[in-house]
Amino acid sequence: MAAALGDLGAALHEQGYKVREVDDFGEVPDLIRRIGKPYLTPLSDPGHNDFTRANAIWLVAESGGEPAFLGCARLEDLGQEPVSRYWRRSLKRAYRPEEGMEIITSARPEVDRAISGRLVYFGDLFASKKHQSSKSIFTLRSFISIGHLAAALKWDPDWIYCFVREQDLMRGAALRYCFSMHFPEPFSWIDPPAPRSNSEWLVALPRSELLPMVRRAVLAAKDRSVFRRSEVRS
Repeated sequence: MAAALGDLGAALHEQGYKVREVDDFGEVPDLIRRIGKPYLTPLSDPGHNDFTRANAIWLVAESGGEPAFLGCARLEDLGQEPVSRYWRRSLKRAYRPEEGMEIITSARPEVDRAISGRLVYFGDLFASKKHQSSKSIFTLRSFISIGHLAAALKWDPDWIYCFVREQDLMRGAALRYCFSMHFPEPFSWIDPPAPRSNSEWLVALPRSELLPMVRRAVLAAKDRSVFRRSEVRS
């Protein structure tokens, strides 16, 4: 894993990006503003969570001193608790803590059976407007792969997961974000709070698939690096 982390970091550095872990979570709101992200969800907001360096990672890739990509990973160690019960409780607290009613339906049985144990949630993944072009797809993939590796080295999770809108999934978001499995309709929002919607799919990466997925990202980064050097020589 450390070798893959080094390869991806070197590939991004060659393209002019510096990847760092945010030491002070108080810096996150300013990074959100500077990168042009229109919102920060309560699941990743340091103002809504008791984040520490032990249970959360905020990563940022900077280009020319400005944030280009960023995202948050948070540890969710469920033990034996079903993920559906955890989501009902945590999402209600995140989005409608003042209301007594349920916010989501129970998760599909297939999801409850599959996703369990020590989880890592990826949230608020974002690329600045300047870095949202098709040319940045492989760069973003490298950055997210670094996030997967950082989470794996720190927490050794059973699963890493996030929620992706169907329209983004149709554009290849699962592969771009290095997730090997996806589940439609993991649960239903009873009244979706913005910006959430019932078009979201659950995308997930089990421990057994992490290295194969990251290796593909490393090979793609190396191939592009060789291609760029060939262009320069010609």
